Amino acid sequence: MTPRDLRGLTPPQPLEIILAEVDAAAPGQQLGYVLPHFPGPLVPLLAQQGVAVDSQMLPDFSGVQLTLTLPG
Repeated sequence: MTPRDLRGLTPPQPLEIILAEVDAAAPGQQLGYVLPHFPGPLVPLLAQQGVAVDSQMLPDFSGVQLTLTLPG
């Protein structure tokens, strides 16, 4: 899975894209995204849907990589 880079978008576009793709994804699917910072407001919305969120700072500190795992 190659994470989708959303760093160049203005808010709330990244949040809207991620939520739409989570809604369209298959159970058990993993989705990846790169964002400029940790998306605090997004995490509770994903948790309500049972989506597991893992985050890692990029090695060059230019953003955060999120890996989402849908319940399945």
